[in-house]
Amino acid sequence: MDSLTQAVLGAAVGEAVAGEQLGRRAALWGAVAGTIPDLDVLAYPFLTEAGALRVHRGVTHGLPFAFVAAPVLGWAVWRWYRWRAARSPSASASRRAEPDARWAWTAVFFWGLLTHPVLDVFTVYGTQLLAPFSDVPFAIGSAFIIDPLYTLPLLGCLVVALATRRSGWAAAGLVVSTLVLVAGVGMQMRATATVGAALAERGVEPERVLVAAGPFTSVLWRGVAEKGDEAVPFSLHVADAPEEVAFEPALPLATFPAEGAPRPGAATLVWFSRGWLTPLDGPPDDPETVADLRFGRAGLRPEAPFVFAWDVLDDGARIRQRSLGMATRIDDMTILWQRVWRTDSPGPRRVHRRTIPTPDPDSPSP
Repeated sequence: MDSLTQAVLGAAVGEAVAGEQLGRRAALWGAVAGTIPDLDVLAYPFLTEAGALRVHRGVTHGLPFAFVAAPVLGWAVWRWYRWRAARSPSASASRRAEPDARWAWTAVFFWGLLTHPVLDVFTVYGTQLLAPFSDVPFAIGSAFIIDPLYTLPLLGCLVVALATRRSGWAAAGLVVSTLVLVAGVGMQMRATATVGAALAERGVEPERVLVAAGPFTSVLWRGVAEKGDEAVPFSLHVADAPEEVAFEPALPLATFPAEGAPRPGAATLVWFSRGWLTPLDGPPDDPETVADLRFGRAGLRPEAPFVFAWDVLDDGARIRQRSLGMATRIDDMTILWQRVWRTDSPGPRRVHRRTIPTPDPDSPSP
């Protein structure tokens, strides 16, 4: 999720578990704990682009990291408050420096570090929960990377908790935000069933189907269905019937030559994308540029660029991410609003929202 949401989540967790004992500093340090895992981006200048893909949401996002780092960070903050209390004694400083406070600080960091990767699992990007013991990414895809419906109630309850000094409000915010995640999973299940029915109506049995939350909401969904050497992007509203699923033209899936020396750049792209790569330039078996289909386009227009696209260099030995630039426009938000409320839009959605071409019986894909 976005950095603001992770900081708010960490602050809410810190307030809920130790606010009564440590005061408002529990929320402050909880926000710090919720931010720490994403500091892995500080290593980017020292890594190749392939290395950066493997490092981000790696070790600092693994569950073992919380168990190792929390006692160290909790002890360090506790010692700092003990030093402050010795220099300028005060009731609040002494309370945060008491022997029992060490375990409260450890709890703040533990839950802040633990909830960060758990929340990231709900995005389509996912995270390496078992790092450093395994680089297998875990991803549900039921939440968009920015979801106001998750963040705003959590932030509101946190503000009330800090203003009233009633930590129960922070706990209530965590309950509400968790219910939002649960609802998102439920809507994802419905959207997946709808897409499955739509594919069955067209006589298509895909090898795999990916359904992920659309921009800023769990009401709109998008994804891709794989059939043979092609992938078919689609989009739908959670309330759509199978015949209303909007399928787009099939795209080839990129592959890379297997012979020759190992190609770390290409191998990293296959690992990162889980194989959801389409060539933008060059043939599918030796592409010059590829895009990750899981993230779709950065905007709602058909000509919008893909969120993640890379140039494949030196026969796959290196990769270079293409700059996204200013990809979205104001009219994208208009189209998004119309789709959320299921009103007709004058743009591309109207062209193929409710019109699904009759499948060719000789074609292997939708």
